[in-house]
Amino acid sequence: MKYILFLIVMSVTLLGCEQQADNSMKDKINFVPNEEYVGDPSPEVNKEVKLTDEEKADFEKLQKEIQAEKEAE
Repeated sequence: MKYILFLIVMSVTLLGCEQQADNSMKDKINFVPNEEYVGDPSPEVNKEVKLTDEEKADFEKLQKEIQAEKEAE
């Protein structure tokens, strides 16, 4: 029970740190509005993970292995 409580406390702490870091970075960025922009002033941005070439190769290899296993069944 103590372990679960500890994990919950650490999760909340880390989430708070991430939010504070995001807010700190936003404060440091100088915002200059573009008068010619006619799109959404607050677009939703997707967070994407960018893989290195080596990681992409590993990922593709795993995908092929999984596909081969599915075809074998």
